[in-house]
Order: sequence, then C-alpha cells, then structure tokens
Amino acid sequence: MRRSLFRLLIVVAVAGLLAPGCQVFRTEGSLRVVSINGGNELRSDLSDFYVYFDRVDSEFVTLFQVPGDSVKVVLQYIEIGAGLPTTTPYVALIEKATVKFTSMIAADPADKPPYQKVTVPLAVSVPADPSGKKLTTFWMTPTPASWKQLVFGEGGFINEDDPFALNTVDLAEAEFTFTGYDSVANRSVEAVATMQVEFGNFYDDETRFGK
Repeated sequence: MRRSLFRLLIVVAVAGLLAPGCQVFRTEGSLRVVSINGGNELRSDLSDFYVYFDRVDSEFVTLFQVPGDSVKVVLQYIEIGAGLPTTTPYVALIEKATVKFTSMIAADPADKPPYQKVTVPLAVSVPADPSGKKLTTFWMTPTPASWKQLVFGEGGFINEDDPFALNTVDLAEAEFTFTGYDSVANRSVEAVATMQVEFGNFYDDETRFGK
C-alpha cells in the first residue's frame, strides 16, 4: 500500500503538481480568506518520536505519539452595506470551519485513506473594513491527533516503531469552509479556500516531541 502510493507521488512530483504554497480562494462574498499556513503546503507528520536514556535501567527508551497540526489563518471582511455604521460596525462572527480532504495521487479508491471531514468550532470576530486593510489572524487545528489516528491508524499508515523510517502516505487537497454570520446585518457569511496537505512519516528530532 505505502509503496504504490509513494510511486504515484513521484509521478505527481515530476508532473509539477507539488508546488508549495498552492492555495485557491473563492471570494464571491465579503468574507475572504487571505492565507492559510502562510500560503505554504502543510506537511502533516503521522508519527512523532522522543528518545531518552533511562539511567535507572541503563537503556534508551523510545516514546511515540501521533501529533496534531495547527495552522495560522488570516481572514478579511470588507462588508460595506448601505454605509459602514460608525457606532455599530459590521462584524462577521465565525462559528466553525469545516475541512474536507481529497486525495490528489491515489487513483484507486482502495489506496485512498478513509478521509472524514473535520469540523473545528470557532469563536472568531472579524471586524469589517471597506478599505480592505484590516486583517484578522487566528490559529486552528485542521488535522487533530485523534482524527489522524482514526483515518491512518487502521490502514497501517502510521509508523509506530522506527524513528528513522521515512515515507509519504498521501498528498491531499484540503478545502476549508468558514461559516458564521454578520452580527449587525443578521445574515450568514462564508468563505472557502483550498490548500495542499502532505501526510507522511517525516524526520523527527528524537531529542524532543513536536520537531
């Protein structure tokens, strides 16, 4: 399974589909996504190792965890309406983000990880600015550790034994949909953006978790 996906990834790379920072934004409405993860592809590590020397037992001990991933999101709200109120400015209240993953390299459905949508509750206020200069920045976790364990664990994609085993499992398109409402205009708001996510077992600094 892993070998076939890895060969497919090489073909995709040769075709030039792995360009970092590939993000697409749909900006029909007043709520807009400026960037996700700084415009860069997210490399999502499925395994994280920490190795230390136990002086009591005089041996090295290896600890393992499945890490979650956080990304920085920048939104913009340029609602003008009939005229921007001075006492009660328009504010978009973002209540949640839904993230949908689609494999970009696995043609055979049997090779595709069983992706499930991720729903991230949010409570983010995005003040309106008709000039388009004001930005709102926050962090969110589109790939929680529990979700990774559910999606990749049963298929044997997660390396839990060898800190030095490296492989790419899948390259996916992640579609982010941010939804909420305007607290003044009392109407719904939505913004959609996509980015690339590379899932795999990548190099770890075994002296500490998270690196």
